Amino acid sequence: MLILTNPYSYETALNRALASAREGRLQLKVVFAIDPNAVDELMRDLGENGWLGIGSRRSLQASMLEGYRALAADILQEVEQLCVDRAIAVNTEVKEAPLSVYLQSLVQQGSDCIWVSASKDLSPLVEKIPRPVEWILED
Repeated sequence: MLILTNPYSYETALNRALASAREGRLQLKVVFAIDPNAVDELMRDLGENGWLGIGSRRSLQASMLEGYRALAADILQEVEQLCVDRAIAVNTEVKEAPLSVYLQSLVQQGSDCIWVSASKDLSPLVEKIPRPVEWILED
């Protein structure tokens, strides 16, 4: 399973997952995770710094989430095409949940291999989530 968290930087993890799936003739599951808490935190920071009022904050938050959903759909469509081109079976999904909660649930379900493509901003989370989660830090 590959979890993407950033719409702009995920190539290293994706290439690694594609190579592994092809080599092992495995089905790949790719999830684009949207963490609503991260968007909430950004909106709160902008409001506290005087950039947004409460009304504009709600409107921008809804727009940002919709934008992330559209980006996620586009990225997963590209992933599906790459898998078709390489004869790799793939299942894709967009998941909206706090990333730490989602990863903990996957660990508890007994998932064998979970790769998370993430930026260095998620470094504190890396230490809290046990194996089998493997973090692939992207630039």
